[in-house]
Amino acid sequence: MPKKVTLEMKIAKREKYKEKIEKNRAEIQPTIDAYNALDAEIKAELAQLEQKKRNAVYDHVISVFGDSLSPEEVIVKFDRIMNDNRNKGFIEQLKREQAEREKSVKNSSEDSPASDKTTS
Repeated sequence: MPKKVTLEMKIAKREKYKEKIEKNRAEIQPTIDAYNALDAEIKAELAQLEQKKRNAVYDHVISVFGDSLSPEEVIVKFDRIMNDNRNKGFIEQLKREQAEREKSVKNSSEDSPASDKTTS
């Protein structure tokens, strides 16, 4: 016949689980802290790379349109260039090249495991 489990036995078992959880949490905390620190470092580096790219685009746009235009005026002028029928073939070529780049990036990320990727 099975032994009857009392409320006191359940409470004692729960306390043992709680102690085990706290012990495991204390042991894993340095790993969690290291992960969070590295994650923050990676995000900062990615943000820096993105900002570098944006700065390069900004510098070129300013060299072409000048720095006296508002962002809205630059957008209007850029859209005018992009929508001009004389540039239709060039725009289609840009779209094809972008699709090829995206396909290439997708294929290369599928071919190589994430553990092989490194940053410089």
